[in-house]
Amino acid sequence: MLSGEASISDLAPASWTLSDDQQRLCAAVTQFARKRLEPLLARSPDAAVWQETVSLAAGLELGTMILPEDRGGMAISRHDLALVIEELAAGPLERAVELTLSSAALMTLRAHDALGLLPARDIRHYFDGTTSIALSIPDVDASGLWLLRQHPASRTITVQVADNHPRLVLATLTANQYASQGAPVAVLGALSLERYRPTPAIEPPLLVMPKGPDRHGVDPAQTWLVETAIYLGALLSGAMRHSVNFAFDYSTSRQTFRKPLGSHQLVAARLADMLVAAHGVHLFLRSVAAQDAATPVATVRQMARHAAAEAMDVSRELVQLCGGHGYVEGLLPAARFQTMHWFAMLLMQVDAALDVFSPSARPGTPDGEPA
Repeated sequence: MLSGEASISDLAPASWTLSDDQQRLCAAVTQFARKRLEPLLARSPDAAVWQETVSLAAGLELGTMILPEDRGGMAISRHDLALVIEELAAGPLERAVELTLSSAALMTLRAHDALGLLPARDIRHYFDGTTSIALSIPDVDASGLWLLRQHPASRTITVQVADNHPRLVLATLTANQYASQGAPVAVLGALSLERYRPTPAIEPPLLVMPKGPDRHGVDPAQTWLVETAIYLGALLSGAMRHSVNFAFDYSTSRQTFRKPLGSHQLVAARLADMLVAAHGVHLFLRSVAAQDAATPVATVRQMARHAAAEAMDVSRELVQLCGGHGYVEGLLPAARFQTMHWFAMLLMQVDAALDVFSPSARPGTPDGEPA
């Protein structure tokens, strides 16, 4: 829990105003998302149209943004990358994930000077549909994991426990493991959400940081889980903001009892609550992401729980605003209703993993206050 004025003030940046560079970045991504992703809420694209969208998304140069400056990149911050992810959530969440699935892994590898471990040395291949790094979240006892992947034989970053110490590895699941696990838990477009228990056999892994914490004392497993929490939080925050925008438009155009739906006092109050919730999650996410390596794990966990809970509340409120499930199917947000809960669930899994695998989140450590 946050306690004391110092803790609260530490979360607030000097200014919430975006710089000119940040505004230009958001404007470019917003233009792309509105033109290529938002229309997908109404209809799924054919293969050729989606491939064109992926090619145009690659033109945003997210890979170059993530690369460190000494390798010709821009070394984008967590905060600015979260802004990009939020804007891409204008369409179906699974489509945004297809375009950005590798970003949390790449940010983790960059933080620990381990980008050289990548099998595909051209970082652009992780954003043009050629390959990807699957997102995996370990169980609290490391006995299994959740895996969100796009390509069947893609690498994944995961946490292994050796000598009672978690270590971060870049690994590939063995080919026969896919056949033995049965059907995936959910299929989200081209993404497959899978549950592995026990932890599957993997090819000889590459340790991201063989010697444990980096020069700043940050453990690689902690970095991975924090980056994943911010990534999933940004997806949900973006989905909430775009859903609330739809809610305001819908309540203005929909007529009930010969006046706009939003003019009814109860509806207006619920719209206000949704707007406050969405804006609150957005600011909480920005405050956490802006702290980079200094982010307290307890604060990241609070953000994760808050974002997951508020996202589901806003989703439920929007269904009720639109008149119930039967009335929602033909409306644009319906595509989000069918997938948002999976990403909220994964975010809660990250919260639980941070409680166990992050050294600073354990009792007796400087950041280890109870959740």
